[in-house]
Amino acid sequence: MRSLCVLLSGTALAVCASCTDVRLARYRDERLLNQYHYALGEQYVDVGGLRLCYQEQGVGEPVLILPGLGTSIDFWQLNAPVLAERFHVLALDLPGFGKSDKPDASYDLAEICERIVAFLDAKGLQRVSIIGGSMGGHIGLLLALSHPERVDKLVMMGSTGDWPSPGPLLNLALTALWNDTLVTDYFRSAWPGIYARMSLRQTPMTQRLFRYQMANRVDARRFAAEGRAAARALRSIFYSSCRDRLGEVQAEVLLIWGEADHIHGVDDARYFHEHLPHSQLVIVPQAAHEVMIDQPEVFNRIVAAFLHGGDGEFEASGSKIASQRPAG
Repeated sequence: MRSLCVLLSGTALAVCASCTDVRLARYRDERLLNQYHYALGEQYVDVGGLRLCYQEQGVGEPVLILPGLGTSIDFWQLNAPVLAERFHVLALDLPGFGKSDKPDASYDLAEICERIVAFLDAKGLQRVSIIGGSMGGHIGLLLALSHPERVDKLVMMGSTGDWPSPGPLLNLALTALWNDTLVTDYFRSAWPGIYARMSLRQTPMTQRLFRYQMANRVDARRFAAEGRAAARALRSIFYSSCRDRLGEVQAEVLLIWGEADHIHGVDDARYFHEHLPHSQLVIVPQAAHEVMIDQPEVFNRIVAAFLHGGDGEFEASGSKIASQRPAG
């Protein structure tokens, strides 16, 4: 919550797009933009006139990966193939992000949920387990509440969804000051700092992801549609809290958090754990917001064990098991 309040304050101080253009000029890379393909490939499906990008591999029980705000399924390239050794894994670029279509829409989280349900219908999947990072975990939680018959198990990593409803001052700011153009400019100019906080691990993969994202942000017109989606989805996060309904969630939930997550801190994880009736919490050392990048082997092992129905492998991971709530 605090981090998004800081972001909200930052939008009021955002400089004009032309100034941002100058500061980001060094990231220009048309060749990378023209040649960039996801490491695990790209598949597309039309869902109600919306072209969604996804990946699919493996056999077994279906598992759906939902990325966080401003990211894509390409961030999960260290995880999907490993999980696909045991599960039927699909990873979906959310509407407005990655290589999915980015129409001029509300990007209300509830509407995104309905798009995901339509995607599942298009793929002939009645019930899936969901792995959601950050906002993707929030959307998974909303799906578990609005469509419990479609969600088997839920993995939430560094997720939103537990904040109190906006008070009068924050509501006023979100109503009167929130602006697509300003927030889009913020996501362009501040992304290097945001990205640096997302993970501790710097590898050729993370550097390539960053270069591509920044090359997309160099041109304000090119990034406008995704920036608009990010601005509207981020605003919806404040009004889509599940805080008062956590006790209604019937799905088994694994909360997996980086010990060094300074975007959505461990306090959020503990709150979820205290109020979700069927939850387990694992805190992973030497990991920040993107646990699946910082500690991919640990993440893959813990998540696979949870989805498979056991917790015996948790101890072998070297992670800190906060506690486990009994079901009921």
